[in-house]
Formats: sequence, C-alpha cells, structure tokens
Amino acid sequence: MRQPRVYLDLALQTGDVITLPPETSHYLTQVLRLKSGDLLLPFNAVNGEYSAAIDKSDRKHTSIIIQEQRRAPLPEALSVHLGLGLSRGDRMDLAIQKSTELGVAAITPLYTQYSEVKFKQADRIDKKLNHWRKIAVSAAEQSGRLSVPKLQQPMAIEQWLETTDSQMKLILTPGGNTRFAELSASDSCDLLIGSEGGFSPEEVKLSKKSAFVEVTMGQRVMRTETAPIAALAILQYRFGDI
Repeated sequence: MRQPRVYLDLALQTGDVITLPPETSHYLTQVLRLKSGDLLLPFNAVNGEYSAAIDKSDRKHTSIIIQEQRRAPLPEALSVHLGLGLSRGDRMDLAIQKSTELGVAAITPLYTQYSEVKFKQADRIDKKLNHWRKIAVSAAEQSGRLSVPKLQQPMAIEQWLETTDSQMKLILTPGGNTRFAELSASDSCDLLIGSEGGFSPEEVKLSKKSAFVEVTMGQRVMRTETAPIAALAILQYRFGDI
C-alpha cells in the first residue's frame, strides 16, 4: 500500500515521538487501518516532509516516530492570493480543492453583489470554514504539496480590495482587454474571480481603482469553479513552477 501523506501542524524532527490529533488518528487507524510499524509521510511547510512509523495505537491515542527527512521546505515560486466570490453547492468546494492542487497560497471567500450566498450566523461561517480547510488539507496531501493554503474569513469584496498588496493584481472578466500572455513577470499575485453571476460594473470599477487589471480568457466565459483552475494553471506555467 502506498504510504499516506498526512499534514501535521506540529514541529517535525527526526527521532521525535508525536501524539497525533484525534481526527488524524481516527483516519489513519480506523479508515486506513494502519497499525504499529506501518509507514506514513507527515509534512508541513515549516519542516518539510518526513518518513514516520506508527509507534503505538489504541482507541484514544496514536503516536508516531519521526524518521528521516525526505523533502526540505521550499518557498513557493509564485504566491497567489485568490479572492473568490461565494458560490452555491459543490462549486466552492471544487474551486478550493483544485486551487490548492495548483499551488494557491491563500483563499478569501468574498461577498459580492451577484453572489447568492450570505452567511449571517457566526457558527455557520465557522462550520463552512472548517469544511473548506479540510478540503484544502486533503488536496495538499493528495497533490504532494508541503503547504496548505490559508482559508480566510469571508468578507465583502470592498474590504478585501483594501488589503491587497501583491505586485500583480488581476480580475478575471469576460470584457477584459489584457491576455495572460501580456503580463509581466511577478512572484506574487492577487487574483479576483467572481461567483456564478460574475462582477457588477461597480465592482469592476472599484477593483480598477485598487490597481487591478482586467484579464480575459478570450471568447470563453468559464464557470466560477472552472475559472480558478484555468487562471492558476496559466499563472503557474508563466511565473511559477510548472
């Protein structure tokens, strides 16, 4: 069986014995049925990826022994902060999953004028964020990444625009007059993509006041869950590590 990769937000060092978080322990021992002596690959962006073995396991606790380092932490060639309009159903889940696989550094869900999703209760926001973070962790484990993107609290697009500070700022619109091939090299990018209904003219105007450039996919109008995949793949090819 292939050794499972497991994201651990804990210090990893050769020789250490680590007690796993309950949810991780349950997944490894109850879902994957790992037992004492079985191997796994814990990782995070700070320490890199290590080989490890299950040390002890019971119904309440699982400990692992950290072995040698397999991969050292490396900085991302391109840091992309994705501002993504909130969408319904599985669309948001898919966008977060695939954006993680394509190396996005941070994702902020955005309330936009045409978005039909509004979270009014704090506990519902927390529940959704926890759900999205699990999707991001799983996608990082599957894709071989060492880092997991930061999932920020949902906020209004106007508020997010005030926080952006990357060298390159892009808003994806059907009416954009700049192609991805025309962009100058950069190692950081704020990428703005709308929900199902796209952006209102007022939001596009507001983004341009914050120095965002309208980019286009040519004659193609993509779904909100497809647009991040296409845009991130192009950006990684041009300025990242693909």
